[in-house]
Amino acid sequence: MLRRTVGGFLLVFVLAVPAASSSSPPSPRWLVYGHDGQLTNFVKVPGLTSKTARRLKVKWTTTLDGPIFASPLYANGTVYAETEAGSVYALRASDGATRWQRKLGIVTTQTCGTWGLTSTGAIDLARNVLYAISADGFLHALNLTNGTERPGWPIAITSAHADGEYVWGGLRLLRGTLYVPVASYCDVPGSDGVLANGRLVGVDVAHARVAATFDPVPGAANMGGIWSWGGVSVDPAGKTLWTGVGNSYVYDAACSCFTELAGYGDSMVKLTPGLRVIGWYRPKVLPDGLDLDFGSAPLLFQPKGCPPFAAANNKNGWMYVWNRNRLSRGPKLGFGGLGDGLEAFVGQPSYAPALRMIYESHVFINREGKKIGDGIQAFSIDQSCRLHRRWLTSVGQGEIPPPLVLGDVVFASGGDAGGYTILNARTGRPLWRFATAYGTIAPVIAAGTRIFAGDAGGRLRAFAR
Repeated sequence: MLRRTVGGFLLVFVLAVPAASSSSPPSPRWLVYGHDGQLTNFVKVPGLTSKTARRLKVKWTTTLDGPIFASPLYANGTVYAETEAGSVYALRASDGATRWQRKLGIVTTQTCGTWGLTSTGAIDLARNVLYAISADGFLHALNLTNGTERPGWPIAITSAHADGEYVWGGLRLLRGTLYVPVASYCDVPGSDGVLANGRLVGVDVAHARVAATFDPVPGAANMGGIWSWGGVSVDPAGKTLWTGVGNSYVYDAACSCFTELAGYGDSMVKLTPGLRVIGWYRPKVLPDGLDLDFGSAPLLFQPKGCPPFAAANNKNGWMYVWNRNRLSRGPKLGFGGLGDGLEAFVGQPSYAPALRMIYESHVFINREGKKIGDGIQAFSIDQSCRLHRRWLTSVGQGEIPPPLVLGDVVFASGGDAGGYTILNARTGRPLWRFATAYGTIAPVIAAGTRIFAGDAGGRLRAFAR
């Protein structure tokens, strides 16, 4: 599992989405992590182009009660944000004024810090509800208008082992089922000495009950956490789910050792909505014992004239690209050396359908053999469906979330170094920069004419022309 320290907080990342088309029009809403079920992180902001990006300004800044690591969400003129102090906020999008605030649970672990809400929630417009899970292991259904709890909620997910199990990954809603990925805090036991039991939980939101569970490594307390930024991806038809699995911890009598490759440990898995496995792949080059998780839910994309693809990162520094119809046959393409071999290479790329380009974050940049930063790497897709590296631009340092693609520009966060940069999507040339005093770990979103971004100092900002 990924371990990082930002502003005194130990991070272990992951984060949520419904199925939707990857060729999104200007969006009046952002309901889940990644904007759509395919995690494209692509929308259009009217009037924002590579020619006008320099005129972007801060419209308002609001300070919340704790660090913001989850992605903000947006619906009906309201921005929803979660903090590590255990709060959920609803803020007026026009000026940042608080409409309501709900204080939920926090947990202080023995060795991994204090946590509140890291998982990006999911908005259910049909039920007028925001789903959010707090560190105490309770899944909440909050009224979008006033923050009150829906009858029958919250429901227990990890509350029985709240200081050993945690939900980092984003929540995903698909046709009445909410998918909740469970992992550990930082690969250590809870206060009871028991390790986490990684799993994916499907919740029937109409009846507020657990309907299905996928246990990647059968048995209790054997890890196999699902902790990626995006939780799970959903294909455009809503027929399959995709997710990366972390390492197992299972005793193997053959070697008198504990293996990290038991079950679906360190694998990419394809599931039905009912959580039945229909395909999986583990890279053959992953040696046992090196903690090389798939800390990534894959980007799902399909350029015109190409088969459907999935692209995901592994902590070994590789981005793998599979034909989604042939996952078990192994990747169609692979790009190595994107990570520096020291920091875990996680997250997933974003996609611009009109440009036929992928944008990968947290790619290390070196000069004369010395690392000078981390940045965004662009890949183009030719008419023969092959990927080509195009440009690499430094934007910061450390764990950089997936970039936001806005037409012909890319809005990138600086990660541990803080700040934001807008790049020309075709060339990678920086067009605009904004410095912050704190790290910018939370994914950035856009809705209507505005961009919303939270930082590790608890500042939530709105940018617009």
